[in-house]
Amino acid sequence: MYLSPWRRWGRAARAAAVSLAAVVGLVGLAPPGSADEPRPAGPRGPVVLRVIDGDTIEVRGDGRVIPDGAVVRVRLLEIDTPERGDCFSREATARTAELLPIGSRLRSERDVELKDRFDRYLLYVWNEKNVFVNESLVRSGHATKVLFEPNDKYWPTMTRAEEDARRTGAGLWSACPAL
Repeated sequence: MYLSPWRRWGRAARAAAVSLAAVVGLVGLAPPGSADEPRPAGPRGPVVLRVIDGDTIEVRGDGRVIPDGAVVRVRLLEIDTPERGDCFSREATARTAELLPIGSRLRSERDVELKDRFDRYLLYVWNEKNVFVNESLVRSGHATKVLFEPNDKYWPTMTRAEEDARRTGAGLWSACPAL
């Protein structure tokens, strides 16, 4: 007659195994759905749903800055990208989509004012690779710096990034003669 290893062990050995498994997290002792149940592991942060243009995205909130589950538009702070149809607008939107792929999570940080007059969240964002997206778009010449006071937390960073982009002729600084 075949006995599984579990049945071959004595009662004390089985109890010790269950206790050890509970300690290392292999077996939960709390009933499913209880308050003691651990949250699923994985990255937290708003989820990117859509890139609207180079400086505006749509996300689903995670309950930190943006309410949990809320679908909102986010305007990236301290930057401006060309409007649809303007020189370098397609490239700016494509670069934002590259930095913030649909389905990815981001880390966001607010400044003084949380929303603009269009009810968009005004945020600084970092992607899953911890790239400061606002600054990266300015440094690569896909955006220019723009100040909408009182939101000025990273203004010196944006100023340096734009100076570097202008000096090297990055992106729109060489592609768009009107600048």
